[in-house]
Amino acid sequence: MSEKCSISTCERSVHALCHGCKSSFCREHMFEHSLATHLQLNPLIDQVNLMQDQMKALDQTNMSQLSSNKLEEWRHKAHQLVDMYYAEKMKDLRVCIAGKIKELDEELLEIRTRIMTSMREQDTTHELIFLLTGQIQTLQKNINKVMQHDFPIYVNPLTIDKNLITLQKAFDVLNLSPVYKVMERNQGSFKSLATDNQLLLVHHVDILVLITQSLSIYKQIPWTFGPIYDMCYSSTLKEFIIINENEVFLLNKEKATINKVRSIPYQQWFSCTCSDTSLYLSTKVYSSAILQFDLLHSLAFVKKWASPDLCTMDEAIDGIICNDNKLALMISNDSKKFVRLELRSLASLSRIWSLPLDMIYNEIQAYRFCLINDDEWLVADHNSSRLLHISKDGKMKSVGPYRPTPCCVIKFGENILVVSTKSVVQFHQL
Repeated sequence: MSEKCSISTCERSVHALCHGCKSSFCREHMFEHSLATHLQLNPLIDQVNLMQDQMKALDQTNMSQLSSNKLEEWRHKAHQLVDMYYAEKMKDLRVCIAGKIKELDEELLEIRTRIMTSMREQDTTHELIFLLTGQIQTLQKNINKVMQHDFPIYVNPLTIDKNLITLQKAFDVLNLSPVYKVMERNQGSFKSLATDNQLLLVHHVDILVLITQSLSIYKQIPWTFGPIYDMCYSSTLKEFIIINENEVFLLNKEKATINKVRSIPYQQWFSCTCSDTSLYLSTKVYSSAILQFDLLHSLAFVKKWASPDLCTMDEAIDGIICNDNKLALMISNDSKKFVRLELRSLASLSRIWSLPLDMIYNEIQAYRFCLINDDEWLVADHNSSRLLHISKDGKMKSVGPYRPTPCCVIKFGENILVVSTKSVVQFHQL
């Protein structure tokens, strides 16, 4: 018995199979199906034509206005710096000329005095005449140089670092580029990441791995100090900072050495970050506190902020990040089971903005986040397997799914996003 057409009301035998929809049709219905499929192109071409009209209507002048204003502002400030430097060197030149003239005047006065003294005392000798003649000839040469404006100035050409101004690509978590590199690692590895923008610090089994931007291994350093709670980099110390539950360590990337910081007390630590002058540590307890230590003076204790200034008695600080004289805090609330991100002034820790996040508090794994495009934030939501993109003024920009489950994120240099998951570390081009 021959196979019937897929159209339920048709009793005719099958003539052809549509490989697109996997349905079989008789000759008549196959023609109708092909025509219907072809007609689906019409709305697509309409959409393409609309997009083409939109592209033609783009005004490049208006689009570039905001960015060109920033460039103009930079040019104006750069010219001001050059003018200030020029004025400073002109002042130095005038001081130099005045000093040289004063020096010549003093030499001339000294010669004149010696001549007048010799004439008065009538004790002139051939040796004195010879000495005075030589001094006068030398002085005349120096006066001629001054009259000819002969002041040697060595001028180096002004060179401009091509990286002074960079055009950043707009980040969109919904259009994240595909993973281009995967680093396999044991699931027992700790998820924290840290970077100095040249090297990436990752934990794998019982070693710390430093990875270059070409994703080759730079160094491997044994780690024997227990669970890693957080890591960051200090540009002042030029060392990585690693914290376990109770202690703080410094990792020297060149010497590949790890040293415990003995000036910091034994306490329950949970997250860390650095400014140019200070190290900030948050405590692993409800009613969390933040302690400040001086990077310029052997990590001496400076100040402590505690509840209720930071959080309530049933809240804990999951993570902290310092940027541009501001401190971002990820705060988890145990009783209400919600999470929020706050931005505060680094000097006073006064709140600038606070954003409740659509995430359920999970005490097993801290919510970690990173800077993206200098002043925006990217949050790893391990509970719902998502990435959350937050604007610099504390607004939710977009939310995108991510697999495997993200635990920690960090921007590596200008063009790489690194996502630490439960099983692997993944790399994306920005």
